[in-house]
Amino acid sequence: MTIVIRNAAGEIKTFMESALGVVPEPGETLEEAAVPFAVYARRLRLSVDGRSGETIRVPAAEGLVTVRVECPGEAEVSLMVNGEARVVALEDGAGSLPVPCDVPGRLVIAPADRVTYCAAGEAVSVVEVVG
Repeated sequence: MTIVIRNAAGEIKTFMESALGVVPEPGETLEEAAVPFAVYARRLRLSVDGRSGETIRVPAAEGLVTVRVECPGEAEVSLMVNGEARVVALEDGAGSLPVPCDVPGRLVIAPADRVTYCAAGEAVSVVEVVG
């Protein structure tokens, strides 16, 4: 079982294995998802070079960094890249999102649908392009 905490807008704020000791803030709701925690946590996974849930630093250069996208059971998923929506086509629940690495800065990749996916942990990827 997985406990999901939603904010007042209905977006997933976080999720956990147990609600023991959790006191929702005003406007938040708790719900139970009949899915084991490990399965729920892997509904959307973003990774770069096999690394997920951490900031990835790459040198500024012409070309692209490939973000691997895993979303089992889905044919596509919409992600936000620094606030810009990008739809990623998936084959057997997996696909890739190329992001440019030619300009120094930070690229934050997160789910666009925050009602379905939590923008935390392995569902967020930060690529820091360093010059």
